[in-house]
Amino acid sequence: MGRGSWTRQSLNSLVVLALCAVTACHRSPTEPSELMLADGRWTGGNACLSVTGAGCDLVVGCGHGRFPKPAIRGDGTFDVEGTYRIEAGPVSQDPAPPAHFSGSVLGTGVTLKVIPSDPLPPATYSMGPAAPGSCAVACV
Repeated sequence: MGRGSWTRQSLNSLVVLALCAVTACHRSPTEPSELMLADGRWTGGNACLSVTGAGCDLVVGCGHGRFPKPAIRGDGTFDVEGTYRIEAGPVSQDPAPPAHFSGSVLGTGVTLKVIPSDPLPPATYSMGPAAPGSCAVACV
């Protein structure tokens, strides 16, 4: 691979791998190993997940979820509480309804399961890395 063929995604992956290696070297084998979900943007199946230091935003069609940046357990899974609502038409000023988010990170992919409070059904999304940016809510 030539010097000019490195992509931003390749460099980001290399940085994450290096951070994981450094973290692993400073822990004992008996300590739990948790990393935070990496900043970035993932898309797939009409879903868009944007992760920043301030938290996570999920957009799926007219649905919009928010949750804190989760810690990734040693087996690549995570669970976190957040909110999820459908944003079609006038948006209520009331707080968004609660939802549970769980998922896994495998390689550069993220699988995210959303369990909104009633009446919305649970849904699972598989996403891969995307260009940097935010996720826009498609419905207004």
